[in-house]
Amino acid sequence: MAAVKLKRSGSFLFALVSLIFIIDTALIRTTSLSAEDPILVYAVLFDFMLVVPFLYWAIVLRPKGASIAKVAPLPIVGAAAAWVALPESLRGMVWHTIWPIEAALAAAEIAIIGFELRILYRFVRRFRLVARQEPDTGEALRMAVHEGIGRGKLANFLLHDLSMFYYLLFSWKRKRPSKDDASEARFTYHRNSSQTLYAAILTKIIVAEGLAMHLLLQQWSHWAAWIMTLADLWLLALIWADSRASFLRPVTLEADKLKLRYGLRIQADLPLSAIANAACSPEFHPDRTEQRDAATPLLSTPNVRIELSRPIQIQGLLFQPRTVKWIYLAVDEPSAFVQQLERAR
Repeated sequence: MAAVKLKRSGSFLFALVSLIFIIDTALIRTTSLSAEDPILVYAVLFDFMLVVPFLYWAIVLRPKGASIAKVAPLPIVGAAAAWVALPESLRGMVWHTIWPIEAALAAAEIAIIGFELRILYRFVRRFRLVARQEPDTGEALRMAVHEGIGRGKLANFLLHDLSMFYYLLFSWKRKRPSKDDASEARFTYHRNSSQTLYAAILTKIIVAEGLAMHLLLQQWSHWAAWIMTLADLWLLALIWADSRASFLRPVTLEADKLKLRYGLRIQADLPLSAIANAACSPEFHPDRTEQRDAATPLLSTPNVRIELSRPIQIQGLLFQPRTVKWIYLAVDEPSAFVQQLERAR
C-alpha cells in the first residue's frame, strides 16, 4: 500500500512539474515582452527554484516526515531547468536576475554563522564556570556541552571531537586521580587490555597502509589521496586519544551510580538500581543477537558483563546515543569490580 501511494505521489508530482514547464515555455515563446524586461526571468526562476522544490517536499517528502531542509540543494537544479526553458535572448539575464536569491542565501549564511558564534560563546562561558568546580577537564567539557549546547547527535559529535583533541594534545600534564576518596571506588581497564600496545600496532598498520593508498590514489586524484590521508590522521588521533583517556579515566563506582568513562568508546552514568546482575569470567563472547542490544569494548575481550533491569541509553562510538540491555567491559580486576558492585547494590 505504501509503495502504491509513493508511486501515485511521484506520478502526480511529475505531471505538475511537466505542466509548469510546458506553460512557462509556451508563455515565454509567445509573449511580446521586451527581451530586456526581467519579469519573465523572475517568474521562471520563481517556478523552478521555489515552487517545484516546495511541491516535491509537500507531495513526496512531507508524508514521510522529512524536513523541508531536504530540498535545499534543489534550487540549483531548478536554475539549470530555467536556463533550458528560457530562450537564448533571455539566458544572459539569468545571472543578473538571480542576485536577489544569492543575497538571500548570503543572509542565511550570515545568520547561520551568527548562530554558531552564539553557541560557541555559550559553550565557552559555561565551560569557564564549570571548570572552576570540576577539576577533571574531560568531565567539564561534557557538562559544558550538555548544559550549553544540548544533548542532540550533533552536540554529542562535537563533544567527542573536543574530548579527542583534549586527551590527545592537552592532557599529558594531568595525573590519574588518586584512590584516597573513600566515597568512590575506581577500577582501571588499560593495563591487561594492553591499550598502548594496541595503539602502537594500529599506528604502524595505518601509517604503512595509508602511505601506500596515498601514492596509489594520487595517480588518479590528488584530492582523493589527501582526503584519505586526512581520514587516516583523524583515526590515529582517535586511537591515541582513546588510549590516553583510558589511562586517565577509570571506571568509577559512586554511592548511587556507576560512572562509565570507558576511553572514548562507552560513556554512561548507570543508576545502581538499574543494574540487575553483574558477572565476571575470563572471557565473554556475546552472540550477534545479544550484540545488537549490548555495548562492548572495542579491541578488547570483555571479562565483565552487566545486565540491566531496563533498557538504558548510553553513548557509544563517536558519543552517539544507543539503547542497550547489556554492557560488557574489560577491566583489570574483574572479580574485585563485580564484588564491589554487588555490595553497592
